[in-house]
Amino acid sequence: MTRLPHQTHQSKQGRVLVADDEPHNRELLRDLLEADGFSVIEAENGMVALEKVNSAACDVILLDVMMPYMDGFEACRQLKENPETRHIPVLIVSALSDRLQRLQGIEVGANDYLTKPIDQRDVILRVRNACYAKQLYDHVQADLSKLQELERLRDNLTNMIVHDMRSPLMGITGYMELLETSAGDILIPDDLKILRDARSCGLVLIGMVNSLLDISRLEQGKMPLDVTESDIDVLIQEGLNSLGSLATSGILRHPKQTTPVMVNGDARLITRIIANLIGNAIKFTPEGKTVTVSAERNGDVATVHVTDEGCGIPREYHEKIFEKFGQVDLRQQRKMYSTGLGLTFCKLAVEAHGGEIGVNSEIDKGSTFWFTLPCQRRGIMTETRMATHTTNAAQDDPPPLRPLLHL
Repeated sequence: MTRLPHQTHQSKQGRVLVADDEPHNRELLRDLLEADGFSVIEAENGMVALEKVNSAACDVILLDVMMPYMDGFEACRQLKENPETRHIPVLIVSALSDRLQRLQGIEVGANDYLTKPIDQRDVILRVRNACYAKQLYDHVQADLSKLQELERLRDNLTNMIVHDMRSPLMGITGYMELLETSAGDILIPDDLKILRDARSCGLVLIGMVNSLLDISRLEQGKMPLDVTESDIDVLIQEGLNSLGSLATSGILRHPKQTTPVMVNGDARLITRIIANLIGNAIKFTPEGKTVTVSAERNGDVATVHVTDEGCGIPREYHEKIFEKFGQVDLRQQRKMYSTGLGLTFCKLAVEAHGGEIGVNSEIDKGSTFWFTLPCQRRGIMTETRMATHTTNAAQDDPPPLRPLLHL
């Protein structure tokens, strides 16, 4: 076996762990790899190899199969089962050339397989490729960590800006309400309508701000739930009332249950969920068509349905419309089946209660949005978790608003 000529490198190419119970084999591989610019760590069996991998970062691992205490197959299996080491390329080195042995090596996660007697150039090229793959992985992970940190900073900045927007918006709408009260008799009807429309737009913006903040808190599991028992028909009516003039168009039907359907949850959030779904249905229902809101109980679960006679939603978008960034994608395709982040808020709020949400829809046959709520306290955010976040959340909660058009 001829040796490759010694190659000088200004920097190490990477660190290789060589595990073999034969000192001569380790020495041969060490000389070969060091001549190509690698640094080498040695281990006399699989157990020692696992210890050294955990204490020193490695780019490639060469494992002999036949070793005492722990063979190469078992060492490879444990390396690949460990989240901290599974990304390190493992090359099985053995005198066994049997196909079943090679398959066994691949089965336990080996990235490559070398047979003895080794070919020096073959070893160098395979180790170089494996090391390059490991370094690419490390670069990708480093870039991913940077992107995640940037995303975290962006989200924090966005939340801070949105949070700071809420106070002046509430001030503007509050002053408009005072102006409407104090000067309503003086203003001409056209000017009074302009004032009311301006205040309505301000309330819409406040609704958007609240949805953004609540989505962030729901995603982090920091939305406190004030769980009480409520009649779902009462909550539906409160949701309708919160829509103001939008709910007085004469296209709404709300058949009430003869026996009250009681649910356990945060009445304020459930009312907002209902208002979002009804408001969305009204906006996409043609003039002269109806929107029906109903509830029913099945065992320990209550289901609320909001059915419209609109254009319907293609099946491929049934999941996307609830996603946080789904609306962006749909609008880029010039498709719009909901407004703002309302459906995203609904999904997160329903899931915080331990329920489910979805839509049944076909093109030109309308849509039925539905969600479930527990009729018992199971599946809802625990009281301990609620108490943990109540203090901080209470500082951020806005004062009660008059009828608000939700997203």
